[in-house]
Amino acid sequence: MQLQKALAYTPRTDAITETLQMVSGLLLVVFLWMHMVFVASIWLGSNAFNVLAHFMERFGLLPLAIVFLILVGGTHIGAVLRRMPKQYSEQKMIWKHAKLIHHGDTWSWLFQSITGSAILLLAVTHVAIVSFAGINANLSSLRVANPGFLIFYAVLLLLSEYHASVGVYRIFVKWGFVNRYSMKRVLEVLSVLFVIIGGISLAILYMLGASK
Repeated sequence: MQLQKALAYTPRTDAITETLQMVSGLLLVVFLWMHMVFVASIWLGSNAFNVLAHFMERFGLLPLAIVFLILVGGTHIGAVLRRMPKQYSEQKMIWKHAKLIHHGDTWSWLFQSITGSAILLLAVTHVAIVSFAGINANLSSLRVANPGFLIFYAVLLLLSEYHASVGVYRIFVKWGFVNRYSMKRVLEVLSVLFVIIGGISLAILYMLGASK
């Protein structure tokens, strides 16, 4: 009863918040996967990476991407925070509830909340670096060749893919669009695929930077 009270809102407000969280979350996942494909252009060599970076610079796509992240990301964070328990007693109640029922989806929701906080800090740092330093193969490879930045981007990659996978799973299962187990398997495959893509991209950038 207390848990229900802690998480309850008026039906209209709850529906609006849920919709904003769902739509903004899906948009951020699409952006993340497009970003992974962009970075993977380094597989074709520095020239291909630089051509794509120049295209973004020429048409002002980087500032647009930053505005997109601020607006959509801010909306997503706001919707999530509105639904999250704020008091320590409420948070303690949810942890106790998760331990009691031993349900995988409940734990994934808790870990998603934790990874979301970490991703916010890491993503803001990444956007700030890219905004001030610019995008090209030389700069990116030199950054990744730094052990600290290599770990930074590896952690961001893993957390982002986990967070995105759990988020998409919860949306589709909650609204009854797909079978729970089939969706989980599909998203696991996609997550592993994008982690591999991102890992190879980081490895290539590292080797380019280390050779300079």
